[in-house]
Amino acid sequence: MTDVRDLIDFDTPHNYADLLTRAGTTRDAAHCTLCGLDSDPLPPDRLSLIKYRQSGSDKGASRLYCALHLAAWRDDARASRRPGRRGAEPPEHQICPTCFMQMPLTGGCPTCD
Repeated sequence: MTDVRDLIDFDTPHNYADLLTRAGTTRDAAHCTLCGLDSDPLPPDRLSLIKYRQSGSDKGASRLYCALHLAAWRDDARASRRPGRRGAEPPEHQICPTCFMQMPLTGGCPTCD
């Protein structure tokens, strides 16, 4: 049995039923990751799998999406590619003038205080 994450690229939706066929396995139903286990399970042909990068894992992590959540994911992905939009600026860290250690964002040097 092949891990389906070996068959796909990162951050790209793939039909889950096609991936299971390529991996040589079958599955009757699965849950959308965002709908949760309390939702009704869906057949694999109605789910999409997306692989995300994850620190500490070369294969990454994967999530299953129903059509509703996949549409929301695509809308969010389109919005993040709009011109002029960028991620949040990282906070600027201060250096303690006495011990030259990086101070926490809350202020005050824990080494000198």
